[in-house]
Amino acid sequence: MAVFKPENVEDFYEIGEVLGSGHFGQVRQVSERTSGTCWAAKFLKIRKTAGSRLGVERSSVEKEVQILHTVQHANIVTLKDVFESRAEVVLILEL
Repeated sequence: MAVFKPENVEDFYEIGEVLGSGHFGQVRQVSERTSGTCWAAKFLKIRKTAGSRLGVERSSVEKEVQILHTVQHANIVTLKDVFESRAEVVLILEL
């Protein structure tokens, strides 16, 4: 299973333009600082409390990460990295 890294995503990637947004977050183009490779970063707001309506439950994100990590297919985006802070989880995906 993929490891949720506690580091700051901005230490590894330069954040670029918004590619799309939804109820729980947004997808932005990012550029890897070491290689310059472009990726998509899915920024998901995490629910603070069980009764809160804002954000997505962490268990749902864990399930998505597990599925993307397990499934390897040419027609499904590749999961490269996962970063976590107190407020959000960032999935680094194939652009």
